[in-house]
Amino acid sequence: MVQRTRRNVVLYAIAALFLLTAYGAGVGALAVWLTSMMSAAAALGVVAALSLSIALVVLLVVMVKNRADERRRREAAANNRALLMTTAVSLLPVMMKSRPLMAAAVTGGIALFALRMLGGSGDETGAPDA
Repeated sequence: MVQRTRRNVVLYAIAALFLLTAYGAGVGALAVWLTSMMSAAAALGVVAALSLSIALVVLLVVMVKNRADERRRREAAANNRALLMTTAVSLLPVMMKSRPLMAAAVTGGIALFALRMLGGSGDETGAPDA
């Protein structure tokens, strides 16, 4: 497996090198072709403007996708909280009958309340603070 991974890395690196070479040659060819219709400075300006436009479109797509992913993550977290609340409410009668379970639930609730009051968790997912 290690041998295959090394081979693939080398082959992908060679392919990426030739892809970048083809991209550079394509941009150069576009600039040379445009110089036959306008001045060299104007041709390079057009190439730069096209490149900037494409980069901005890609960044816009990434921002929209990230925003949609964040919205889906928040909706999933809300659904998880609702599921947890439903589970807790459905287990309430069982916990009321058992003193040890009730004591553990009350202790856990107090600990969670204290943690929230002291600001122990920075986000709603429970991930550690960075």
